[in-house]
Amino acid sequence: MRIRTLFTFSVGVAAGAGAMYLFDPEHGEERRRQARRDAAQRARHGAARATTEAKHLVRDVTGSAIEGFKEARAEDGPNLG
Repeated sequence: MRIRTLFTFSVGVAAGAGAMYLFDPEHGEERRRQARRDAAQRARHGAARATTEAKHLVRDVTGSAIEGFKEARAEDGPNLG
């Protein structure tokens, strides 16, 4: 059996098993509901993490800009003009 055929067969078996698991008449509805909850929770967690990382990036960039401004003012010396 060729590797490609074996891989295609394996993907088909996995997809079929997943469909049977999610569309089971007795427990499928609860499994789908739980999958939606898990997906929403992961999305919220990812969004919170991205927001925190953006906040830290803005803080770092702002701090660097302020330091650069202070250094530039110090190099120019007092403005007597």
